[in-house]
Amino acid sequence: MRIRYSFVIDQNPRFLAEGELFLRALLAAGVVPQDIVAQITTRSGERAKSLAASFGVRAVDLPLGPDGAFCNKINQLFTLSDDDFDILVACDTDLAITQPLDQAASLRSVRARRVDQCNPPLEVLESIRAFLGFPRQPFLVAPTCFPDCATYALNCNGGVLMIPRQFMQPLGEAWLGYAQALADHRELLRQWVNHIDQVSWAFAMMRLDLPFSELPIEYNFPTPLAKMLPKDSTEAPVVLHYHRAIDHKGRIKRTGVRSVDDVIARVNRTVADPQNLWGRWFA
Repeated sequence: MRIRYSFVIDQNPRFLAEGELFLRALLAAGVVPQDIVAQITTRSGERAKSLAASFGVRAVDLPLGPDGAFCNKINQLFTLSDDDFDILVACDTDLAITQPLDQAASLRSVRARRVDQCNPPLEVLESIRAFLGFPRQPFLVAPTCFPDCATYALNCNGGVLMIPRQFMQPLGEAWLGYAQALADHRELLRQWVNHIDQVSWAFAMMRLDLPFSELPIEYNFPTPLAKMLPKDSTEAPVVLHYHRAIDHKGRIKRTGVRSVDDVIARVNRTVADPQNLWGRWFA
């Protein structure tokens, strides 16, 4: 089973800093450069391509998504048709992956993790469902941090999406179609418009009825929410999703939860940069 790890670098310098941290951690985890692809938007320039090249990682040009912002990751599903791999792991850039993800990947099902909070609220999802013409309410679950709340089981955090190759084209087309529809009717999302790619992904999965298996929380662990999570879910995260919780030197911030902070400390030692990773890209 061959996995391709893919991440996006856009024009904001923070994507360059996060991209370097992403690459340092992933390579230190034992993933070879040939299995990593940097998806470079047209506006991110030569600095992004130079960053990828400095780590021996292939860079490909990535067209912008329908909103030119939150939906850019969708086009990752269309740019790798000439690559030889079995599973795409489409990643947010603000991740630190501490070991290869072979044990979590599946050749038979798409894998992702449910959201941690009620974003968007169920009433917003329901109004979108009516607009898109889905007749039945899908299966509901509780978000990770809010057991008294309800959301769609396929309302997943887009930070780590594991997609078998045979599903990439149909899922990409459906995902892109719903993203375009919601970009044209942003008012449906109210103040949660930044979740447009997440919501359109959920409806694409529902429309296609693709096989799905939820990822355990350790494979997309939200470090800023560590204290809100059930204690039995905070042991030894494999993928740290730090959501901009990073200091001025490019180190992931601690959480106050010892088991999580032990992993963060190990990653910070691994990716340590005496030249100040964060400051270099913002100079």
